[in-house]
Amino acid sequence: MAIHLSESLKLGLADILLRKVRSVVTVIGIVLGVMCIMVVLAIVSGMNKSTMTWMQERGGLSKIEVYPNWNYNYAQGGQASFNLRELRFIRSQIPEALAFNPSASNWETVLRYGEMRFRSTVVGVMPDFTIVEEWTADRGRFIKDIDIDENSNVIVLGSNVAEEMFFGRNPLGEYVNLEGQKMQVVGVMKHRYMQTQGGEASFGDNALDYLNERSFIPISTLLSKIDPVSRIQSLDIRASSPEAASGLRKKVEHVILNLKAGKKLFEVRSAKEEMDSMKANSRIFGAIFVLIAVISLLVGGIVIMNIMLAAIKERTREIGVRLAIGARGRDIFLQFLVQTMLITTLGGALGILLGFGIIGQVGKYLQLTVAASFQMIWAALLVSAGVGMIFGVFPAIRAARLDPVIALREE
Repeated sequence: MAIHLSESLKLGLADILLRKVRSVVTVIGIVLGVMCIMVVLAIVSGMNKSTMTWMQERGGLSKIEVYPNWNYNYAQGGQASFNLRELRFIRSQIPEALAFNPSASNWETVLRYGEMRFRSTVVGVMPDFTIVEEWTADRGRFIKDIDIDENSNVIVLGSNVAEEMFFGRNPLGEYVNLEGQKMQVVGVMKHRYMQTQGGEASFGDNALDYLNERSFIPISTLLSKIDPVSRIQSLDIRASSPEAASGLRKKVEHVILNLKAGKKLFEVRSAKEEMDSMKANSRIFGAIFVLIAVISLLVGGIVIMNIMLAAIKERTREIGVRLAIGARGRDIFLQFLVQTMLITTLGGALGILLGFGIIGQVGKYLQLTVAASFQMIWAALLVSAGVGMIFGVFPAIRAARLDPVIALREE
């Protein structure tokens, strides 16, 4: 007498409902393991999403940054700065670059407007800044080539600077005092915002708020009038695409290395390569915690196997009766394997529900963005069903190989 799959499912479900306490104990390990997998995958996915958002907010994946190499021993000679001649040479060597912006900063400079004071970082830039950073003026305009050529006394304020100094009034056309120089306000930058993640929350809920407190002037004006001893130490370049950024980064690094007599005074970093590295690190982090969750599932699987072996011992006479009236060994095997997989799959489904229920709370507690997806659901279900298949095989084989004569004698 063959037992159909649908009948095996009914028998398995009936046994689960009949022995509720044992069924709950059986699936606890599966529930916890699947729940952990759901939470870990959501955290890793959220971290990758936050990384991508950060990169996009800071100029996208086509951006290349050049900055001083702080690991270099400057006692060996060399200075981590560029002069205008070197910058013109670098630009001539990378005609494929879409934008090229050297910058110099005057940190913690006091801007004055009447009785108002605001301590702002003033950055000397070129017009390509808006292309490299993908950040433009919200009101007015940004620095132009003519401002660079004429060392113009113009300034573009960050949104926080404009708000603090002018209290909502239109600052365009007004003059602020910067290191004794009268600077005409020609623009106000768009407000930048990105939700802070994790431990950074102590610095406020806006991870990009420091950009809103900066002001921008022509780099020529900064070097000639505001801070003549300031040095150009950073350079931002935009490649034609994220795919082209890696090759352009290597070319820029080679040009600068030759320009500086082989001394590695600068680091050259590609946003695309940095993002790939951060994703690789997050995958390692995720793999470690998924492994811990898998260990929990394996422990749960061993518990299930032991309980199923005990259940077979209890139902030996029932198995003997089924074999005696015509059930085949493979029918018994399928019956118990299906029952084990049904238990673990139900445990997986419950783990998914609990995982979704606590993901939001975990995100709030860790102050991280978490992101759930349907792929996570399928992965969790497949893992839980796989655990049932792996650890249900041995008890099912044990039941299928019972001798019906000996099984019928079981009390």
